[in-house]
Amino acid sequence: MHLIRYVMSRIFVFWISVAILIYGWFNHSNLVSEGFRASEGLMKTLAKVDQTGRTETVVVHVLHLEDMVVIGSIMLIVTLVLTAARNLALGSGERRMTIMRAIGHLLVLLVLSYVVLAAVWWYDARLVNTWFGTSRLWIGQAAAAIDPRGQLDLVLRTLGVSRHLVIACIMLALAIAWEMTKWAGRGARAGLVHLFRGSPQRSAESS
Repeated sequence: MHLIRYVMSRIFVFWISVAILIYGWFNHSNLVSEGFRASEGLMKTLAKVDQTGRTETVVVHVLHLEDMVVIGSIMLIVTLVLTAARNLALGSGERRMTIMRAIGHLLVLLVLSYVVLAAVWWYDARLVNTWFGTSRLWIGQAAAAIDPRGQLDLVLRTLGVSRHLVIACIMLALAIAWEMTKWAGRGARAGLVHLFRGSPQRSAESS
């Protein structure tokens, strides 16, 4: 149950962030454009560590990580707001999660997803291109069903939502793997504790 709630919360945060990005594009396009330009400038600055220019080509022109920094920033803000609201609703209950812990979880997932995407592209660029192509197809079909005129599809392509979806899927896979690893670790630890606690009792009974 905890795993299902965790996965659903990540999905909810992602689509709320996408909705905010689309809303911002329609109502505050200059602000959104400035955000994308600032993100692109940041990525280019970081990529200048490699004087050959290859890193900038991969990061900015191939993987478009500047777009993903924008959606990641929105997700951080959404996570902060939702976590604060959840803590207020729960009061001082045991199920509270500190804001820093929630943001830390999301930051780790974002960074790891970028690293995984870059690593997979490095070893198999065609696979990443297939991911992007499939995501564009799904987003295009959904946009066409909602807006047959094609305006929504154009906006989603401009905002790079298909690339955001790929990153979200990687984040989701990482989150599920981490939660399952923790669950398996707790089970193994509980089994070992039970085993060691039962050993002295069996020894006493046998004697």
